[in-house]
Amino acid sequence: MNLKSLFRAPDLKGLFTFLVAYFLVISGFAQSTEERNHGCVKNHNYSFAARLKNYPFNLSSGIQLVSFNENEAIDKDSLPRQNDTICYSRLNEIKTVTFSQVDKLTDILYNYGFRGNTHIMTIMDCYNPRNAIIFLDKNGKAFEYIEICFECRQTRESSPRISLGELCDQKLNMLKDFFNKAGIEYGIK
Repeated sequence: MNLKSLFRAPDLKGLFTFLVAYFLVISGFAQSTEERNHGCVKNHNYSFAARLKNYPFNLSSGIQLVSFNENEAIDKDSLPRQNDTICYSRLNEIKTVTFSQVDKLTDILYNYGFRGNTHIMTIMDCYNPRNAIIFLDKNGKAFEYIEICFECRQTRESSPRISLGELCDQKLNMLKDFFNKAGIEYGIK
């Protein structure tokens, strides 16, 4: 054995191939774990009374599910309003939520969340809402709302005080199913 063979240059091509394969496997594992963690699970068991303490449920005397044509909206990308008042004449469908439906709605919002830790959020580059949840005060006047674009998988809340809980991947599908069971058709099919 001579000194030259001991100090031979490493096989860079083999090392490079190994490193690329290693990082692909690791990134594939991380991505699949990340994707799994975005899934919805029932990770809380807050009582109905506890869920009703969340704003704006705590101040609402009624809740409505609505649909609207985006061409009827004044801003073309929001619930039809004029001077901060919802234009009910421009809504397609209006369903008043029952007490048991409020239980189901708050269960979806506050008891379901991410399966695990998440680090990456994907946001669609569109917003064409056709549905909303409207919260009514003791006088029957709308005071807050949550717009929902099921197509683009986005929401917009009228107040930063409104929380939808953790927006795990299936939560909007659960809300879409909730709207459907309540009798809303437009914007969810």
